[in-house]
Amino acid sequence: MRVNYLSKKETSLLANRIRSLYWGDVLRGKIRNAVEIRENGIKLYRIGELIIGEINDKLYPVIHERNQEVLNKLPAIIVDMGAVPHIVNGADVMRPGIKEFRGEFDEGDLVVIRDERNLKPLAVAITLVGLEECKAMERGKVAKNIHHVNDKIWKLMRKIRHILEREL
Repeated sequence: MRVNYLSKKETSLLANRIRSLYWGDVLRGKIRNAVEIRENGIKLYRIGELIIGEINDKLYPVIHERNQEVLNKLPAIIVDMGAVPHIVNGADVMRPGIKEFRGEFDEGDLVVIRDERNLKPLAVAITLVGLEECKAMERGKVAKNIHHVNDKIWKLMRKIRHILEREL
């Protein structure tokens, strides 16, 4: 595992990348420090109060209590309780398991997958179809699961909790 403090320039570039995203306005104020954590192809950033993951040059908020504001801003797909065990084991989101949609999204957007009972975030996914097309579907994949509870990223965050919780 490698843990690096980013330079001021790298921190500024990362902050600007995040702020350019539709959910990036939660990154407030002047950001002075950021930490990059890498392990086995996983890349995480702690910047400001956020913990951000990166996959294929796409930034996304990870499921963590520090990211509640961001996760609540993202559109959500609510799944039935029968789909929950599959989603938390890494399955993609299929149309029959969806109960409701909250917010607007297009193909390729980030969404939070939540269970219908507690509305807890289970996963962060990238949509494969837009909202209107999704509503018209009866079967098929709707979103690709990129991060879920108990995956490698989740376990890495538990392992490095002391780094994520300290003041920058």
